[in-house]
Amino acid sequence: MIVRRNVFCPMRDGCRLATDLYLPDEDGAWPLVLMRTPYGRGGIEGDPLYGRFPELVAAGYAVAAQDLRGTGDSEGALGLNGQNEMEDGYDAVEWLAAQPFCDGAVGMFGLSYPGFVQTAAASCAPPHLKAICPFMSPSLHPFGIRSGHVRHMQHLYWAYAQALAHPENYIPDPAARERVVSQLKENLPHLADMLMELPLDGCAAARFDEVPIFRDYLNVMAGAEDPEYWRRMRMPVDYDRVHVPALYGTGWLDAAREWTIEGFLAARKSADALTRDNARLLVGIWPHGGELPSIIEGEDFTDAASGVAAGVFEAMHRWFDRWLKGLEVPEEPRVRYFVRGSNRWQTARDWPPPQARMKRFYLGANGTLDEAPAQQRAEVRYTVDPARPMPSDTVDAKGRRLTADWSAVTARADGALFCTEPLTRPLTFAGTMAARLYAAVDAPDTDYACRLLDIAPDGRQTELLSGLIRARHQNRRFEPRLIEPGAFIEYRWDVGNAANTFLPGHRVGLQVMGQLYPYCDRNLNTGESTAHGTRMRAACHRILTGGAEGSWIELPVTDAEEG
Repeated sequence: MIVRRNVFCPMRDGCRLATDLYLPDEDGAWPLVLMRTPYGRGGIEGDPLYGRFPELVAAGYAVAAQDLRGTGDSEGALGLNGQNEMEDGYDAVEWLAAQPFCDGAVGMFGLSYPGFVQTAAASCAPPHLKAICPFMSPSLHPFGIRSGHVRHMQHLYWAYAQALAHPENYIPDPAARERVVSQLKENLPHLADMLMELPLDGCAAARFDEVPIFRDYLNVMAGAEDPEYWRRMRMPVDYDRVHVPALYGTGWLDAAREWTIEGFLAARKSADALTRDNARLLVGIWPHGGELPSIIEGEDFTDAASGVAAGVFEAMHRWFDRWLKGLEVPEEPRVRYFVRGSNRWQTARDWPPPQARMKRFYLGANGTLDEAPAQQRAEVRYTVDPARPMPSDTVDAKGRRLTADWSAVTARADGALFCTEPLTRPLTFAGTMAARLYAAVDAPDTDYACRLLDIAPDGRQTELLSGLIRARHQNRRFEPRLIEPGAFIEYRWDVGNAANTFLPGHRVGLQVMGQLYPYCDRNLNTGESTAHGTRMRAACHRILTGGAEGSWIELPVTDAEEG
């Protein structure tokens, strides 16, 4: 393998991006696989998944690893909100395709932010981009942000990590660098508390005028509900403009799971036939990262669950063989997914699996979750307070986070827990959970959130999915409309995705609440945005149960349900 380091790839604005090339020993022109990353291009060599790239080189591929603008040895400044990745991705693909070592066919791979940059490049339809493999990544927006709300703690933590790891790239003024780095280090242990300050756009944790990525953070906080901001950013990504086959990959314990599946679903709806017909989805049990383990926080999901056993790298290799080399390879199933609980792999013709049938569970006033609605209308009440938001993440008494027991959280008074009776036979579902809540609140705005749980006979509560709806955006995201306090309103939304077998003796559990923090920025319950709002208040939620307007959830039950 021939290695060429520090090859500089020019962008249209004159900025040059540092790139390492890995080429077959023989002279020739080869199909090329590109990874673009903000984490240091040399990291590919030690990555547990992508570190196998020499197998691609041995099979007749060139491989390129590139530092994004403003990272590693590349020139320029990185935009926190992905604003450079469309043109830079296009330019990188087309420049590499024109080099004598490339035969003109380029593919891309990578996970997390290196997954998003693939979608960003594809949205500009570079002619020589033939296939992508975006794993564990945002699909419509860069990570941590989306139109309507911001996962702002993660977004700012990432900015801190980048600025502290490479201050010379992110703090261009040498005179200010030492002072800013010192302040960032002082802030970091207190970041969670600092982000509770109002207004958020005045938060001292992000007020560093010398650091462009922190200005980007403040801009997205201010622009999250502004359609003009998103038009300028050209987001969400327009999948009708994408013209490339894509193999998406994620895991049920991956923080980017919903975003990755969102990308697959967007591709399946694309007006472009190549994109629509050649989208594939692989979902394991895995957490975020390239290790793809089968044992997670001490829980063994069986050897078959590992990325090695599942043949993840081999699947990417076949994908490139098909689309970059035109080889005849076994057809990838449209969807291959791991079922938690029964710990087995399944395939499907699409997502959600077309054979699934929706099974409805009605919320009961006494905390039940039943297949038949109660005859009498009743209310379940709880009070939510943005000063003490319901967490989207937790660490249990045994130190588990990804596989945590949520029972201490669901016992809080600022939410309501509903459960079925213990099941007498297995119940398997795969797909998207839907929710309909009839609810009222004594405030002009609020959030309603749901968390689906698998409750074991010993009382352990395992989260399977969660998601929320913001009341002022219930109809149209960019036409916020405050609600009438006290009025009962129907809220319907797709909460999230999962595949799980509830085993005999287990119960289906549902927590209904009013916040998912820091997964989403807090709703202040005043109608003000988190970015600019200066007031917050507690709000009383009233959830209707029973009768024609009773609240319910639906799970897509597959034919794996035992009869």
